[in-house]
Amino acid sequence: MTKKSFFVLLILFVGISGLFAIELSGTYNKDFTVKTEFNTIAAGKTLHVTNGATFVMTDAIVHGSIIVDKGCSFIAAKDGAGYMVLAEGTHVEGIDLYYKVRVSDNLVFTRKLPMTLDEVWNSGNRQLIDWVGNIEFCYSTELKGWISMNEIRFMNPFNENLFEDYDIVFTKSVSQKIETECRSLIVKNKSQVVIQPDPGFWGTKVNESIIVESGSSLLGTGPDGHKLQLKKGAKIEGLPLYVNFDNKLVAVTKIMSDLWEIPAFNRNEYQIIVYNPELKGWYFQDITLGEGDLPDNLKKKLLGK
Repeated sequence: MTKKSFFVLLILFVGISGLFAIELSGTYNKDFTVKTEFNTIAAGKTLHVTNGATFVMTDAIVHGSIIVDKGCSFIAAKDGAGYMVLAEGTHVEGIDLYYKVRVSDNLVFTRKLPMTLDEVWNSGNRQLIDWVGNIEFCYSTELKGWISMNEIRFMNPFNENLFEDYDIVFTKSVSQKIETECRSLIVKNKSQVVIQPDPGFWGTKVNESIIVESGSSLLGTGPDGHKLQLKKGAKIEGLPLYVNFDNKLVAVTKIMSDLWEIPAFNRNEYQIIVYNPELKGWYFQDITLGEGDLPDNLKKKLLGK
């Protein structure tokens, strides 16, 4: 039984027994610590923290409003403590709210809610409203905010770019699968990295850059192995990278910034590269260039003339 379910049973018991439920509301302009448990903030009621005060919460199911003025704090007594459910219709100001989302078996992101609660309730998105209204929050001293106690799995409830700040960084030699997407893929410290195939998906999106430092390497397992999808304009450093030009694989690592400007490379948002064991490098799977595909100055750079 979740704590929220226990709250509901307790409130039912309170109603039947004629006891009064413990309600929180009012203005707090001095430091205050809640001592009771199974608290509520009823619809139409407001808990307002002002005048630089710190309000220390044990728990509450909230149907009303919480307003925390700038310079004030609304916290729990310690990290991971406190318990809050912000039911549909709740209004909150001055509190940072976070959720945890699992994007793979090995990776969980912590994200700040990108919408206010008012925006969630008014969104018309029933699935999102129900999901947010059932989150059980606890306090995080690291984030200085309230975070979901349980992660959601393999979902993207706010349609965010979950990987916008995520880099895959290798600092030691490994042979392993990698995540579905990243901002940058970086290999350093003279590491030798082999990307293993993943039956769950066939390619990883790389949105900003691949950087392989001197003495390091990034390898695959062959043309039928794991693929990388380079977003248009991605920066490439230190990765042996080739393109088919007049039926020959020609190195392009040093001129990728120029190649992204020509139609063959920028007609799609992503271009696929695959590993060639003989070259010990990667090549563009779907691009074949001929004499007429390049301006003379870029052709000279490509052929080293």
